[in-house]
Amino acid sequence: MAVKTYTVYELTKQIDELLQGSFYDIWVEGEVSNVRPSSSGHLYFLLTDEHAALKCVIYKSRINRFKIKPKNGLRLKVFGHISVYIKGGEYSLVVEAIKEAGEGKKFYDLEKLKKEFKALGYFDRKRPIPKIPKRILLFSSITGAAVRDIINIIQRRSKGIEILIYPITVQGDLAKNSILNALKQANLIEERIDVAVLARGGGSEEDLWIFNDPDIAKALFNLKFPTISAIGHQIDTTLCDFVADKRAETPSAAAEILTEERLELIEKINQAKEYITLLTQKLLNLKAQKLKNFSTQRNTIRLKGLLENKIIHLDRLADNIDSSIKRLIMQKEKRVEYLKNRINLLNPQEKLKLIREQLKHSNSSINRSIQLIIKNKWQLLKIYPEEIENNFKTAIKNKRQKVKLLESQINNLSPLSILKKGYSITFDENGKPIKSISQIKEEDIITTRFGDKSEAVSVVKSLKK
Repeated sequence: MAVKTYTVYELTKQIDELLQGSFYDIWVEGEVSNVRPSSSGHLYFLLTDEHAALKCVIYKSRINRFKIKPKNGLRLKVFGHISVYIKGGEYSLVVEAIKEAGEGKKFYDLEKLKKEFKALGYFDRKRPIPKIPKRILLFSSITGAAVRDIINIIQRRSKGIEILIYPITVQGDLAKNSILNALKQANLIEERIDVAVLARGGGSEEDLWIFNDPDIAKALFNLKFPTISAIGHQIDTTLCDFVADKRAETPSAAAEILTEERLELIEKINQAKEYITLLTQKLLNLKAQKLKNFSTQRNTIRLKGLLENKIIHLDRLADNIDSSIKRLIMQKEKRVEYLKNRINLLNPQEKLKLIREQLKHSNSSINRSIQLIIKNKWQLLKIYPEEIENNFKTAIKNKRQKVKLLESQINNLSPLSILKKGYSITFDENGKPIKSISQIKEEDIITTRFGDKSEAVSVVKSLKK
């Protein structure tokens, strides 16, 4: 037996006829959601319960007949028949009558949650969003349009922002765990995050309902970064929108918020550049016009006069500098001469020379005394020759020994004798011997003399006590 092959149209047409024949003039009760008027004037909405959703439509010609209008959260009883939209292969309930059945449980629970969250302060805390963020953490489905819109807008308006994407599942049975895990894991990120964005593109009310989950809303509230909720479209409002620090009407709007300040700053910079360029051009034109007003000859004379004045000024400066240098050299030469004289006065060699002169004078005196003694005693020598000769020799010997002793003592007391043993003596700028570190200070000039009469002039760099 051959199996009949249907075209898509034939099969869909038969399903339409079957459904219309089987489900005609029926009442269906459920909770209204996702009410959406169309541009053509028809009204679409969903009728839902805990397990399923039914598409409903009220045609434009019948809307004004109803006293009760479908509203999100209402529980209604609607009367009508099943019809199939053949081109789309979708079936829906064509509504012909409406009865109110009370407020929907889902919306009642949501309103109750909102009151509880508000009482706990979840709606009141609004952290400031950075005006010029550098790094954004984006929670979104990587396959959705939301992530592409945000990336495109940010890159177009401001290329300096870094975007970190944390992929999440935004609908279905896995959505809740995916979103919760992402929000909790984000708090473990150690790198700096300026703002976090929870984004999801448009969809039906049922599609967006996951963002009314209290656990997800609390996790979003507990994020350590400032947050933006960008879920659905302008008319869509979820619990996450209330607990976030800022709500964006759409994902694209979130991207615009994050780049608005930077874009305005860039615009101001560009305007400033244009103003400076215009101002510079005007100034150049003004200077060019002034330059043009002077003839070449007048400019040459004027420039020559300025140049001559500068040359005279430089000559005077050179003369002043030359005079100052000469005065400074003369002062320094006088100072050096003064220091030399002071050093000579305190020179141990000069003192030793004086002592030797005194010693020479003493020797002369001694010799004259000896000659006098010899002269005076010569007569006695004739009377007592041997005794006088012995006494004279003894006296001469004693005098010579005394002279040698004095000469030895003088040499031992001489500063040069001490210096030859490896010691040295240091004088300050006034030629005074330096006996203590308190006599000098840093940058003083000191002179050190050694045993071989050589000298070293030094500048004091540091003092250690």
